[in-house]
Amino acid sequence: MPVSMEKIKEVKQNYQQSWMSIKGVVGVGIGPTSDGSVGLIISVKENAAKIRKRIPVKIEEVTVDIQETGEFKAL
Repeated sequence: MPVSMEKIKEVKQNYQQSWMSIKGVVGVGIGPTSDGSVGLIISVKENAAKIRKRIPVKIEEVTVDIQETGEFKAL
């Protein structure tokens, strides 16, 4: 059974601050994940494998993907 959007938002709210404090993490969002579900997307500057050691693949039944995006810059 898919996880509800409310649950995904709750998990994001609960963990976003601690994930953003990890060096190299540049964003936390909600979107389609590699397993086809909607989950959390952790955007990192580089070295996703190193950061993956600190962030689980699933947390509270919500899938968590890590994507190397580089830095975000405001236009």
